[in-house]
Amino acid sequence: MDIEGLEALLREMERDEIRMIARDLHEPSPLAQEILSARPYAFLDDAPLEERRTQAVYSRRWLDPGKAAELGTLDASAIQRVREESWPQASDPDELHDALSLIGFLTEAEGASMTRASGRTGLFEELIAQRRACRMRLP
Repeated sequence: MDIEGLEALLREMERDEIRMIARDLHEPSPLAQEILSARPYAFLDDAPLEERRTQAVYSRRWLDPGKAAELGTLDASAIQRVREESWPQASDPDELHDALSLIGFLTEAEGASMTRASGRTGLFEELIAQRRACRMRLP
């Protein structure tokens, strides 16, 4: 293990000297595969192969460059669908307060979209009257 190299890498990351890109992939990268399989020094015990969880991780032995470039691409419609499904819907002041406590703050448009599905309007005004929320105007 190159601990000095790791420390240097972490320092460069901290100083923003290295550009890092996170990707959700269907399979581990070659480096991650080496870590998962802990080559060459891990598993010096006599456990049977089927008990090794790392063997269950699928690893493609080859990738053409075109396929490799496509692995990290994200589907914009899937992202939008997940956003819509995960966005809270408030049907009463308590649900709106819970969502606001979780999220921290909302724009007026976000607040309107959160209460639109319930058909109720004025939920923010109720929270403001109860001193459970406030409206802030920014320049």
